[in-house]
Amino acid sequence: MSDPPIRGFTKDAFDMLVSSDGYKADASRAEAFAQFEATPMPSPETEEWRYTDLRGLDLGAYEPLREEPRAETLDDVKPGALEAAGDVGDRAGLAVQHNSSVVIAHLDPQLERDGVVFEGIDSALRRRPDLVAPYLHAAVPTARSRFTALHGAFRTGGTFVSVPAGVKVDLPLQALTYVDADGVAVFPHTLIVLGEGAELTFIDRYVSPDVVNVFSDGVVEIHSGPNSRLRYVTLQDWGSGVTHVGVQRAILHRDAELRSLAVAFGASLSRMEAESVLDEDGGSSEMLGVYFGDRSQHFDFRSIQDHVGSQTASDLLYKGALKGHSRAIYSGTVIIRPGAHKCDAYQTNRNILLSETAKADSIPNLEILSNDPVRCGHAASVGPVEEETLFYMQSRGISFEEAQRLIVFGFF
Repeated sequence: MSDPPIRGFTKDAFDMLVSSDGYKADASRAEAFAQFEATPMPSPETEEWRYTDLRGLDLGAYEPLREEPRAETLDDVKPGALEAAGDVGDRAGLAVQHNSSVVIAHLDPQLERDGVVFEGIDSALRRRPDLVAPYLHAAVPTARSRFTALHGAFRTGGTFVSVPAGVKVDLPLQALTYVDADGVAVFPHTLIVLGEGAELTFIDRYVSPDVVNVFSDGVVEIHSGPNSRLRYVTLQDWGSGVTHVGVQRAILHRDAELRSLAVAFGASLSRMEAESVLDEDGGSSEMLGVYFGDRSQHFDFRSIQDHVGSQTASDLLYKGALKGHSRAIYSGTVIIRPGAHKCDAYQTNRNILLSETAKADSIPNLEILSNDPVRCGHAASVGPVEEETLFYMQSRGISFEEAQRLIVFGFF
């Protein structure tokens, strides 16, 4: 009989991970594990975690490593994962992570000839260390929080993308993290590096059936070179029973453009932090978010638009609809750094409540440390569907449920 799985993120679990094939111990993993052990669980007594209390999260209940047999072709991937991935023909590449392991990475051969790299992070670290190592954990350091330290110590799988200077990827690349095992912890990690003038559309999807208890601790690091163009989409469609925490941080260089979309429909509890750092002059960032809560779902969104360079622009719009006993929190900060001139920044959060027990909190913040921003502002709203609108539509023969659905559709 095989040994029972080790649960919890203990020293024994860490030693088991780094002794396994493909995850040899290195200084960064060991440092991250030490940071994890030294860092307490975030407290709701702090402003950053005021609305989301994870002190009751039992990390000892999760299995940190669940290896899956590697698939050699897409035909070998588990059917449930492929069904979640959809039609392969509308993408230039697809990477599938099943539970803890990257099991397949497919890329258009022409893109390979153009120098595009799209593969698992650990494979890329072994084959191309000079290309990967300078960027891994550079945008999101492991010391950032207890969860990023845990991620750095126990991460398995993950996707690395590098697009050389001047190369344009016409069709999207997609990474799918698919979980169908209970009691596991997964650590999806996406690392995107764009050269000067490169263009890419990338889709990250997190999918599972309803489960009893799964923990997801994700990190997305984006490094956009000068004059590059990135469209990045994250689709969080975990089933109920999943607790998801994640950080997405993008570093934009001169005249780089990032357009991101965050979609959150799943998980019992989800907390996502999204940051755009406009590190050099001329960069621009558009951050869009859509979420829909039902039953007792809990969404916590944190955003930062950080203007370091001059003549930079950022715009954020997050919209959510909530029903049942669901709750959403949005807290966003625009920062205009000293020495950043002629910046343009705005953030908007709008929520529509579809039941008397749903709740939304919106906390926009501005930190203007320069004296000449072109535009800097914020707006927020929380409210129910107007009864007059519902009455008007019902008086025209539309049912209450259909009228509400149409209003929400129009809102989004």
